[in-house]
Amino acid sequence: MMGMSIPRSGIPWLDQPVMLHSSRADKCKLTEAQCAYRNNHWRYWYQADHVYALNTIYFLCAVIGVFTVSNLLVRFSPDWVKRTRVWRASTSASRYMAYRGYRFPVVHYWSPPLGVIVLGLVGAVFFFAMTLGPKPYYWPTDAYYGSSPPLATRAGWMALGLLPFVLALSAKANMISVLTGIPHEKLQVFHHWTSYAMFVLALIHTFPYIVYHIWKGDMVKQWRTSIVYWTGIIAILAQTYLTVMSLPAIRNRFYEFFKATHICAAVIFIVFFFLHCDFRLSSWDYFIATGAIYITSLAASHIRTYLMQGLHTANLERLPCGLVRVTVPTVIKWTPGQHAFVRFLTSDLHLLSAHPFTISSACQNPETTGNASELIFYIKPRRGVTARLAAMAAKQPGISKKILIEGPYGGVSPYHMSQFDTILVIAGGSGGGFSLAMVDEALRLTEKPKSGQGRRNLQVVFSTRDVAMADWYKKEIECRLSRSTMLSLEGNGDSGFETSVSLHVTSTPTRNLINDSEVTFTIPDAENPPEKKMPTPDILTTGSFSLNVHRSIRPDIPGLIARSVAMAHSQGTHAGKKQRIGVLVCGPASMLHDTRNAAALAQTRTLGGEIEELYLHSEPFA
Repeated sequence: MMGMSIPRSGIPWLDQPVMLHSSRADKCKLTEAQCAYRNNHWRYWYQADHVYALNTIYFLCAVIGVFTVSNLLVRFSPDWVKRTRVWRASTSASRYMAYRGYRFPVVHYWSPPLGVIVLGLVGAVFFFAMTLGPKPYYWPTDAYYGSSPPLATRAGWMALGLLPFVLALSAKANMISVLTGIPHEKLQVFHHWTSYAMFVLALIHTFPYIVYHIWKGDMVKQWRTSIVYWTGIIAILAQTYLTVMSLPAIRNRFYEFFKATHICAAVIFIVFFFLHCDFRLSSWDYFIATGAIYITSLAASHIRTYLMQGLHTANLERLPCGLVRVTVPTVIKWTPGQHAFVRFLTSDLHLLSAHPFTISSACQNPETTGNASELIFYIKPRRGVTARLAAMAAKQPGISKKILIEGPYGGVSPYHMSQFDTILVIAGGSGGGFSLAMVDEALRLTEKPKSGQGRRNLQVVFSTRDVAMADWYKKEIECRLSRSTMLSLEGNGDSGFETSVSLHVTSTPTRNLINDSEVTFTIPDAENPPEKKMPTPDILTTGSFSLNVHRSIRPDIPGLIARSVAMAHSQGTHAGKKQRIGVLVCGPASMLHDTRNAAALAQTRTLGGEIEELYLHSEPFA
C-alpha cells in the first residue's frame, strides 16, 4: 500500500526480481507547477521513507539519548558535583516526575508517573504533527499524482519506523536498558505505548486507501486481485489482536491465553507486514534492524539461561498461609528486589513459557556464611501455572521440579542500599516476599557497616487482609531480626539498625495472631537489663527492635514517609550530616500510588536541603 501499482508476478507474494531496495527513479509527466507540487519535501513519495521513517528513528533515538546522558552523569559524576544545589534541584525535579501519579476512582485506574505521561504527550504531539500537519491528506483531482494518498504514505512509514523500538522494548535483555539504566519492567509501558501508536498509524495508513478506491470505483477489483491488500489485511488483523489483548484489563484477565498466543500473533504480523512492504524504497532496512536488535537480545538472554546458568532443581512447599514457597539452591548472584523468569521443565506447567517471580532472599557469599545461596520465591496461587504449582505442592509436600532461570533483572543495587541512613520497606499481601528480601539485604549490610555512618533506622510496614498471611509474615520477620542480633552479639558488635516493624491486619480477624498484642522487644545488652524476655530466651542478642500489630487499620503511608523525613532531618541536624532515605515498596496499585505520591512530595524537602536524598524503588504485583 505504500507504493504505486504492484504487478502480480511476485513469487511468493513479492515483486521480481527481489531486491533490498526499490528504485527511486522518477519521471514526472505533469505540468511544471504540478510536478513542483508533487515533489514537495512533505509530499514526495520517493523520499517519504527519509522524511517520515527516519525522522521517527531520530526522534526516538533523541529521547533515549537524553536518558543515556542522564545515566552516565549519575554514574560517573564526582561527589562534589552531586552535592551542588543545581544537581540536587535537577535530581529532585526528575524524581518528582518519576514518582508522581494520579488516581481516577470512577474507572478504578491509577495512572503511570507524571514523567511517563509527559513523554507520552511529547510522542503524541510528534506523531500527530507529522501525520496531520503536512497537507494535503488526499491528492488533488486535477491530475494523477499517484495511487498512494499522502496521509496514508506518511502514516505507513512512521509505523514502520516504530517497529524496531517496539521489539527492542519488549525484550528483557535489551540495549535500551543497558544505555539508560532503566530495567526492562519499567520500559514495558513504553513497549505498550509505541505498540498503540503503531496500531493507530497503521489504521490511518489503511483507511485512506479504502476511501480512495471507493471514490475511484475499483474497491472490489483491488480486493479481489491485489496481493498488497491481502497481506495488509492479515497484518493489521494480527496487529489488532495483539493490541486489544494487550490492554491491561483484558491481558490480566486472560493472562495465560494471552501469553500462549502473543508470540504466534506477533510472528504472523511481522511476516505479513514484511510481505506487504515488498522492498518498497528502504522498507526492508527496518526489518533487518528489528531482527538484529531482537535476535541479539534473545541470544544474550538464552546464552545466559542455558549455557551460563544451566539446569536447577526447585523444591516446592505449600505454606499454611496459602503461598507456595519455591527454594532453588544456586550459584547465581543477584541483588535485592530483583526478579527472575522461571521455566518449569514439565509439560503440565507450560514448558514453553517462563513466568516472572520476585526473589525473596538475599544473595549470600558461601565463603563467608559457609552455605550456598538459595533463591526463594513466595508465589501467590492464582490461575494457570501458579494454581498448578499450588496443587502439586499440596499433594506432594517437598516435591522437586527441574527448572531454567532467566535473569535476574531489575532490583536495587547494594551500593544504593549501603548509602541509606533510613530504609523504609513497605509491602502489602504477597508483596511480603519482596520485603523479606529487602530486610535480609539491609541486615546483611550491617556485617560491614559504612564508615562513619553510625546507627541507622530500618522501618518495615506490612499490610494484609489475611490473618494467616499475617501469621506467616510475623514468624518470618521475627526469625530474621532475632538471627541478626544474635550474629551481632557473636561478633561483639552492634546490629547497626534501630528496627521497627508495623504489621497491619486490615480485615476483621476471626482469630488472634500468634503472640497477639502490640509488643516491643528489647534485646538485652551488657549495661541495660531487659524490660521483657524474648520469646526465645536461650538466644542472647544485642540491639533492639519493635514489632507492633495493628487491627483493622490501614497504614498511613503519607504520614509514615513524612515522619521519616522529619526524623531524618532531626538526626542529620544533630549529627551535622544530612541523611539519605530509601523507600522500597511492593504491593497493590493503591499502595504504590500512595507511596509514590508521598515520595514525590518529599522531594521538596530534599530540594530545601533538609535531607540529602529520598530514593524510591517500587514494584507492582503485575
